[in-house]
Amino acid sequence: MIKLITCDIDGTLLQNFLDPINPKLFELIKKFKEKGVLFFPASGRQLFNLKKIFEPVKNEIGYISENGALVIHNNKLLYEAKLEKDLAKQIATKIMEKDGVELFVCCPETTFLVTDINKIDKKLLDEFLEEIEIVPEFEGIKEDILKLSIFSKDGITNEIIQEFSDQFGNQLHHTVSGHKWYDFMKLDTHKGNAIKFLQNNLGITSDETVSFGDNFNDIEMLREAKYSYAMKNAHKEVKDVANYICDDVINTLEDLYNKFFCEVQND
Repeated sequence: MIKLITCDIDGTLLQNFLDPINPKLFELIKKFKEKGVLFFPASGRQLFNLKKIFEPVKNEIGYISENGALVIHNNKLLYEAKLEKDLAKQIATKIMEKDGVELFVCCPETTFLVTDINKIDKKLLDEFLEEIEIVPEFEGIKEDILKLSIFSKDGITNEIIQEFSDQFGNQLHHTVSGHKWYDFMKLDTHKGNAIKFLQNNLGITSDETVSFGDNFNDIEMLREAKYSYAMKNAHKEVKDVANYICDDVINTLEDLYNKFFCEVQND
């Protein structure tokens, strides 16, 4: 039997960042909930963004946002992993010194883009304007910080990863989160630990857990689920830890629903 479904968004549920979610998923979420199965999107996206895209069922699901730094169940905060401010300032300073990238600072209620608004790429501004607040300097952010993100419109390179992991790799959990994003959270903060926290809190085992993912920030999450699905176009390292390969999340969920709740079970 299954009791928990966790699903990455970009590259997994949505193949294109700007695609809307297929309404069939909302009906499936309701059907699973009637059978006692919980659904949690697990994403590097912010909580307010997840609630926006899951609007039709926003009060019927839980949320794992900021790559595991925030866990919400029944509209209540279960877990929050805050970055230490001095360490956050150190890495923020280094990001702002690097050419060709932008610094996003993710807080529980707001995401800040730290930049000079007069120099920002207009396409970037158009893409994120409705979801962020622009501030000219890091010191202007007074809220708790859950995650720092490097955004590179040209893609995260091995050079960027090496440069930051060499300096901060033993102080922060860092992960590539999509082609253009590189995220930094509190040490040991990732989707996998968020899933383990949920399982322990709700009395659910890994044998009762389904997970879907496609990128490096999904690897730990997939390890916590018996029914772990890597997308067909996922990185090889992601496929290597998954027990199954998936072409389409919704079709796979329909198959799982039929398997567990529509067929006569013999045990």
